[in-house]
Amino acid sequence: MSNLDFKTIGLKIRERRKSLSITQEYIAEQLDVNPSHISNIECGRATPSLTALIKIANLLQCSVDYFIEEEYTYKSKSKNAESIDEQILKKLHSCNSETKNKILKIIDIL
Repeated sequence: MSNLDFKTIGLKIRERRKSLSITQEYIAEQLDVNPSHISNIECGRATPSLTALIKIANLLQCSVDYFIEEEYTYKSKSKNAESIDEQILKKLHSCNSETKNKILKIIDIL
């Protein structure tokens, strides 16, 4: 495996942080580091430890996967399952209660 792309990881951290209107200073305070360290992480000049990355993800209300998902080299079967689940849920939303009950009975039979 090649090295992780910390520049992309840092950009995702920055984008997520800004979308939540959270400052670098706040994250630095929570991690007990200097705000310049958070800036360096976001610019790809510093690499966060796994512990720091988990703390950042928690502060930014997302999973670590959000930052590193592009690093995976395999195709996840769960993504396909999730999209099927999402498709089913979308279709169910447009059904009336009677139809939903029929679908539920069919699922129970399966």
